Amino acid sequence: MKLKRIVALILLAAAVFICSVSAQDAGSKHPLWKVEGSGNSIYLLGSIHVLNRTNYPLATPILQAFGNSPIAVFETEMDKLEEPEAQQKIQSLAVLPPGKTLEGELSPAVFASFSNHVRDAGLPLAEFTQLKPFMAAMTLEVVELQKIGAQTEYGVDEFLLGRAHRLGKTVVPLETPDFQINLATGFNKQEGELLLKSTLRDIDNTKQLYGEMLRAWQTGDMAKLESMLNEGLHDVPVLFKKLVTDRTERWMPKIEELLKGDKQAIVIVGAGHLVGKQGLIELLKKKGWKITQL
Repeated sequence: MKLKRIVALILLAAAVFICSVSAQDAGSKHPLWKVEGSGNSIYLLGSIHVLNRTNYPLATPILQAFGNSPIAVFETEMDKLEEPEAQQKIQSLAVLPPGKTLEGELSPAVFASFSNHVRDAGLPLAEFTQLKPFMAAMTLEVVELQKIGAQTEYGVDEFLLGRAHRLGKTVVPLETPDFQINLATGFNKQEGELLLKSTLRDIDNTKQLYGEMLRAWQTGDMAKLESMLNEGLHDVPVLFKKLVTDRTERWMPKIEELLKGDKQAIVIVGAGHLVGKQGLIELLKKKGWKITQL
């Protein structure tokens, strides 16, 4: 399993689930908005980073918005995470320093819970011994998602990035690969345990909630999405700020620069960054931009 995939999943800022329903079957609304200024407009697309091939093709309005935009904006340059230099950095930063173990980084209760989840997944605990807590948690979550058919290779970002390259679109990243790698591997001991506990709780609910979450995404039910996507992180506000709101606010100047430009763009970011009072939709509304859900 490539750690590049795990890094991409870590930065969901949300639990992600899948179900075998084509986006063509969705309702009249979509996780897609048009943002209009005085002379230009852009699209915002809330992405799901992990899907199943049966979730394609994407809904027609999404494909049309993408096709009409010469500029495609993503959270990062995902293909660069595949390059040897990035892979080496991920490998080196994902593991604990010499002399430290995962068990030593966690409280006994949390380590026991994690160990039980690993055993239930049919994995050897030894594979996790040297991983940092959140990297260990995300590795386990990837395995659990794969069991229900979810793959990062079918994520909306990955699919549309490949399409953007084939069509010769201008690809703009909001964050560098180094930033994302450092964020994913740079949690302190307390943060690592909090994130691991939150992840274990999400894993326990995966099978029950995945269809409900995907249906909300497909039908553009943002109130439901906000509740499901960021519920776990709201319980740990310091991490919600670090993983979601701080990053969302840093993206605003770039997005407003695109709105003031002369070329239409589509901004594709995790759906968790669009919803809620501190999401991109509300932040842009407060700045006076006209926003319409499609």
